[in-house]
Amino acid sequence: MGGEILTIKLTGIAGFAKGKELTIEEGGEAVIGRSRDCAFRIGESDEPAPDPAKPFKGTGGKDDHLHTVSRHHVKIEFKGAKAIYIEDLSKHGTFINGSKLDGRDQLIGLRKGPIELRLGTNETFRMELLREPARIKPKITVKRREST
Repeated sequence: MGGEILTIKLTGIAGFAKGKELTIEEGGEAVIGRSRDCAFRIGESDEPAPDPAKPFKGTGGKDDHLHTVSRHHVKIEFKGAKAIYIEDLSKHGTFINGSKLDGRDQLIGLRKGPIELRLGTNETFRMELLREPARIKPKITVKRREST
């Protein structure tokens, strides 16, 4: 009766998102983008610029790459291990393991192992499904002595 707790973990591996994490619990959803109302906001003013020793892909500067991320870029819905949906809301594309996502689709391979999620030209995440055993709360029984 213990079961397990499922979460989706996104870890930034390139761009402004590098080193940041987002966790989505089963039954939840998250929108990633530049807007303040996103669960994971890319391009906040307090973010340090990416490492200059590792330049962005392509020829544009950091602002050009940041603007390839839409205000509301991608929506992830996590209904269960077999029901994970991802929807591209952007103009510049969302890519799963290098393949462009078209509209809304179900993620199938996440149960087998991590995938790479890229937004626009550079913002890249490692996306994985985590399984943890549910913590069983011990049953405590209190017996009171009868007073005489």
